[in-house]
Amino acid sequence: MDVTRRNEIMPADLRWLEAAARIAIPYRGTTAENPTVGAIVVSPDGRVLGRGVTATGGRPHAEPPALAMAGQGARGATLYVTLEPCNHWGKTPPCVDAVLESGVARVVCGASDPDPRTGGQSIAKMRAAGIEVVVGDNLRSIERLHEGFFSRVRRGRPFVAAKLAVSRDGMIGRTERGNVAITGEEARRWAHMQRAVSDAIMVGAATARLDDPRLNVRLAGLEGRAPLRVLVAGRSQLPQSLNQFAVSTAQQTVIIAENTHLESFSQHAEILGVAGKAGRPDLDEGLQALARRGIGSVLVEGGAGLNDALLDAGLIDRFHLLQSDVEIGANGVGATVHASLPERLAELGFSVVESRPLGCDMLTTFEKV
Repeated sequence: MDVTRRNEIMPADLRWLEAAARIAIPYRGTTAENPTVGAIVVSPDGRVLGRGVTATGGRPHAEPPALAMAGQGARGATLYVTLEPCNHWGKTPPCVDAVLESGVARVVCGASDPDPRTGGQSIAKMRAAGIEVVVGDNLRSIERLHEGFFSRVRRGRPFVAAKLAVSRDGMIGRTERGNVAITGEEARRWAHMQRAVSDAIMVGAATARLDDPRLNVRLAGLEGRAPLRVLVAGRSQLPQSLNQFAVSTAQQTVIIAENTHLESFSQHAEILGVAGKAGRPDLDEGLQALARRGIGSVLVEGGAGLNDALLDAGLIDRFHLLQSDVEIGANGVGATVHASLPERLAELGFSVVESRPLGCDMLTTFEKV
């Protein structure tokens, strides 16, 4: 018998699961290698008795705080949780034990846990204890919330989203000058929010040298967010004066380098050596190395070279294109070596899933569907 069988899920269940996902979404990028789970305990008459989200650093998980908040009220109530409660000991006890002890009558999970240490075992335990368990199936809000964790566990690599700002004439900068102001303030705030909810931000060596980005989060109230800074090295050394090598107690830097080029670029950077060719690291191997390090989501802010290489390798899952009315003109650096970026994405099987203005700019998001 399949212990993860999908019992009937009611419209009210979907609404509560979406509510659990909403309270968790702002904390993506803060829970280390653990999924960012949301949990809500609801009484039989529809009152919220407790809420919980996976804490910063990944512990405690969402369910124990939500159940503790509900207290004795949890008995006979329903626990809505975006992911099957864990069944394994780590630095904390299995969450399924807290669920069993709480006395809840019903548990609605947004998805079963793909981690083999749980993988339906908690669902089986809860059902064996007489708890009614309902499991969602391919729910959009749940898949989106846990896309990084699911990708890391199922595919062995992080979920990769690329972001690129392009001028009206299809440029991303100027030759020998690098980054130029293309988008407006609203688009820049949006871009920093994408950094805030990502585990890591990746750029290539050319972007690092020319633009020297800080790769930090500069939003009021979110300055403490510290996504991992990832530099994809080429055949040449990277200057140790780069902003990415600045000493930081919170934000770390990783360099992905080909195995034969593992010179110490900086005492403040961790080197991930992977297979490659002629000094250039294999990008798939590099992403797998990040996944083994616990990284589930990567935001790529590279130039045309890195984006084209990742697209060629089939390693980008979502592409955010910010289009501006600004014109670069002469000496512009093209967004891609191909004729048109939207046409290139369409050829590779991407479709538009969102298009909306951000101030004076237009955001178009493409995904493989």
